[in-house]
Amino acid sequence: MLSIKKFDEWVKKSNPGDKITYYRGYIMAPHLQKLSPTMDERRVKSLKNYVYKAYDSNIITLVQRRHGDLDYEYIAVRI
Repeated sequence: MLSIKKFDEWVKKSNPGDKITYYRGYIMAPHLQKLSPTMDERRVKSLKNYVYKAYDSNIITLVQRRHGDLDYEYIAVRI
């Protein structure tokens, strides 16, 4: 999982079309994911909300790639 600080650094340095994976697993229930399950749902929710605010501000667009059951790659693409 990417930290909010690293996400901010990427946004500041990125160019339109640049991509970053900010989370891999199942963001809606991280304790159920197959790769590195975590009980720290508060940290995951904070990152999810922070990235979504950047989406709402038209800084990024969001993409998902499914790798398997409860295994998704969450990607931010700079606009």
